[in-house]
Amino acid sequence: MKKIISLLLLVSLLAGMTACGDSAAETTADTAADTTVQTDAADTALKPDIPDKDLGGYNFRVYTRDTDHHIKEVYALELTGEVVNDAVYQRNLNVEEKYNVKLSAVEVTEAPESTMMDEFSRNVMAGEDAYDVALMHTVHAGSTAISGVAYNWNDVPYVDFEKPWWNSVIAEELDFNNMLFLAVSDYCISAIDYTWAMLYNRDMAADNGIADLYDTVEEGAWDFDTFNTLCQQVKVDVNGDGKQDFNDQYGYVTHFNSATLNWAFAFDMKYIVRDENDDPYILPQSDKMMSITEKIYGLYFESGATMYCSDAIVKEMGQPSHDLAVATFFKEGHSLFAALRIYVIDELRDMEGQFGIIPFPKYDQAQEAYYTHVDGHAPLMILPKTLQNPENAGLVMEALAYESNQLVVPAVYEIVLQSKYARDEASSRMLDLILDGRVYTFGYMYDNWKGMQWTLTNLMSQKSKDYASYYAKQLKSAETQLKAIIESYQKIEENS
Repeated sequence: MKKIISLLLLVSLLAGMTACGDSAAETTADTAADTTVQTDAADTALKPDIPDKDLGGYNFRVYTRDTDHHIKEVYALELTGEVVNDAVYQRNLNVEEKYNVKLSAVEVTEAPESTMMDEFSRNVMAGEDAYDVALMHTVHAGSTAISGVAYNWNDVPYVDFEKPWWNSVIAEELDFNNMLFLAVSDYCISAIDYTWAMLYNRDMAADNGIADLYDTVEEGAWDFDTFNTLCQQVKVDVNGDGKQDFNDQYGYVTHFNSATLNWAFAFDMKYIVRDENDDPYILPQSDKMMSITEKIYGLYFESGATMYCSDAIVKEMGQPSHDLAVATFFKEGHSLFAALRIYVIDELRDMEGQFGIIPFPKYDQAQEAYYTHVDGHAPLMILPKTLQNPENAGLVMEALAYESNQLVVPAVYEIVLQSKYARDEASSRMLDLILDGRVYTFGYMYDNWKGMQWTLTNLMSQKSKDYASYYAKQLKSAETQLKAIIESYQKIEENS
């Protein structure tokens, strides 16, 4: 799904927004008119198929985690001049005024992360009408969805997964016997923030005679072999001591966990697939997965071109998190490439050198497209089974998704690309490629850390490339997990 983004038009939008303390109720219709995004002719015709209806002050309640990163996608208290805040403010105002609806947030702590999942289930089991939709941690949402407490998205009027403001991949991947309990729209802007991408140091590339990688990406030639060759090309033992340390120059800096997991997504590798009857099953051991394991192991531990930020390395660097360790190492000019979630790019504002944003490479040039995944901390949208008014809720969610697509997504692009080194048309196209390649898989959504999905992460954490032994050891647990998922769906179907 190609999003049509115009940064120049966004600037026009932001120029109409003034930093003020007025509440949504006090903002005038004139302000709303001044801040409307004008899209090009191809985009104007694409509108949500919803009635122009007065909802009589309907209170649409969003259940969200209470940290700033998640609150910012749900509401903004006032116009402040910060582009995403003001776009969210205007989005909400547009929907509230057009449909006579009140948008409100129900907040829950994120300590621990499972709190929302537990509270959601308790509320539904008690028959409480507590909220209309929850924005829940991806993996916890998967566990909640199959516990019988969620409302079927396929029964919600007005929601159209074929529209570009919805992620159609998740709608196709997670639909099971016409039951769909999880969704993502452009309302969930942290589904952009938590997307995995690759950054590259353009100055280091130029110094080493490396052509513009934006061209390589757009030609479809950006694959692992090309990436690996470049990593080898730039590695330098700067202090000449024959050891890898923080003062040397590397091809790639990364950490374990989701950064490593993302290579399977990038290489279009699923662990659970569907048969001819659309039933899920665990993919048998494959030559491709063996090849992927060997490629990543070689990159991390045999090439001498990777700074692999393990827990010990992060501690030695004196950094508070793996993300900051990778970002700092890259920012200081020690590596050509870095694996980061998009929101971490904000840490590079003061980087002296020029950098670019590109997708993770393909497995090989025969692969159709560039792929990535959205880190599990990002939300999935899940509806409580106690949802009282699916028609009103569906109308509001479709309207919010559309307005987010028109207002908020361009604002997020502006933030990501605001560096003087990355803000150009080519960088915007790279971001399109990355976001268009976001993959949600049945295995990841429902893995619950018990299946095969974390194969690469676990093997690299153990500094092992023995995929066959890992597969054999993990298979029983993965089969038990998948059987439980299928039985849960069957039970929900029987009780519906």
